[in-house]
Amino acid sequence: MTYLKTILAAAAISVTGMAACAPALAQAQVEASITQSADYATSGDFVRKSKRLKGSWTVEQRGEKTFIVFADDFRAANGPDLKIFLSPKSIANATGKNAVDGSINIGELKKTKGTQEYEVPADINLADFGSVLVHCEAYSVLWGGGNL
Repeated sequence: MTYLKTILAAAAISVTGMAACAPALAQAQVEASITQSADYATSGDFVRKSKRLKGSWTVEQRGEKTFIVFADDFRAANGPDLKIFLSPKSIANATGKNAVDGSINIGELKKTKGTQEYEVPADINLADFGSVLVHCEAYSVLWGGGNL
C-alpha cells in the first residue's frame, strides 16, 4: 500500500509540474510553428540603397497579430514622406522607381532612430513579399530595406 501511495504522489507532482510548464511550452510551440511554417525571414539587417539606413528588424507574432519591429540600433537619414512598405521585390531588385509597385504601405516611419513597430494587416501573408522597405514616396527615393 505504501508503494502505491508513493507512485500516486509522484504522479501528482509530475502532473502539477507539467501544468506549471504548460504556458511556456505552448508559447514555445507557437513560436516554433511560426518559424517552421514561415517562408520568410523572421529577422534581418537593413541594407542602405540611397540614403543612410542601418540597424536590424524582426517579425514578431503576438496572438493573432504580426508586427515588424525595428530594433534599438535602427538609424535612418531624415527625409520627407518616409513610409514603410512590404514589397514583392528583394532589396537587391528594389529601386526608388519601382519600390511601390505591388507593395503594401504599412505606415509612416515613426522616427529615424530606435525601436518602433509596424503592424502587418491581418489579410497579408508575409510569405508573399520579398522585403520591407523605407521609402520616400513623395520623391521616389528608396532609403533601403531588408529581405524578408
